[in-house]
Amino acid sequence: MLQREQIDFLLANAYNAAIRAGAKILDIYNHEEDFHINLKSDSTPITVADRAAHTLIKSYLGKTRIPLMSEEGRHILYEERGNWDLYWLVDPLDGTREFIKRNGEFTVNIALMVDNRPVMGVIYYPCFEKIYFSDPERGAFRKENIFPDPEADFSIAGIFDGAQQLPLEDDPGRPVSVVISRSHLTPETHRFVEYLRERYGEVEVIESGSSVKFCLVAEGRADFYVRTTSTSEWDVAAGDSIAMATGAHTHALGDENARLEYNKESLENPRFVCCRKGITV
Repeated sequence: MLQREQIDFLLANAYNAAIRAGAKILDIYNHEEDFHINLKSDSTPITVADRAAHTLIKSYLGKTRIPLMSEEGRHILYEERGNWDLYWLVDPLDGTREFIKRNGEFTVNIALMVDNRPVMGVIYYPCFEKIYFSDPERGAFRKENIFPDPEADFSIAGIFDGAQQLPLEDDPGRPVSVVISRSHLTPETHRFVEYLRERYGEVEVIESGSSVKFCLVAEGRADFYVRTTSTSEWDVAAGDSIAMATGAHTHALGDENARLEYNKESLENPRFVCCRKGITV
């Protein structure tokens, strides 16, 4: 069990690493015409910004002496990582497709995993200068006007100063809402939306990119986030942690008892839905 002093140390490191990586990404986003786009073995795109953010985060979090597994890092065999009880799980640039489209909907995701559960998450949204984070004892928070500073060095007091606890005050009169992926839609996604309409009547559909979809559930802005295409553990860990800290529940689509599992032999997730606290499918 981590002690308060350890939690504060690790949260500050993850928070500052995310902002510094966001600054690096945004510098490339704003000043480079060629993102040097390549396709990985799974046919997903990777850019120079993905690589630069990975290198920065790996270097910055190296001081914690905790193993790191990153989407853009080396492939780590299950035989090596299977018995890890503490590690970082990182997506240096979540929403690469949105980055390439230049619509701003990309994030930096850093999660701290303890006994294969995400107990702390940081999601930085650099184009919108927002940061979301969870603390295993204090809950989940959002902070705005966080400039993408390449030298970010927030203390733990500075991190919580002015942070808004999630969920935010909700509008009880609004219709049920579901957030879906802007770039990864399938017929199954639309069937889920129709199921919600049959159950709840009016349903607002919100399209968004990257892990911000988890954050909308954590805020109370959305009641559901459904994903019916392939994701990997680093895509969801930070968002899952932040959502869970508000009482939300993420599980395999069609099975409310099947919570997302981490550090599996295969890092691929099942199709899933994240439900805001107090609401179910």
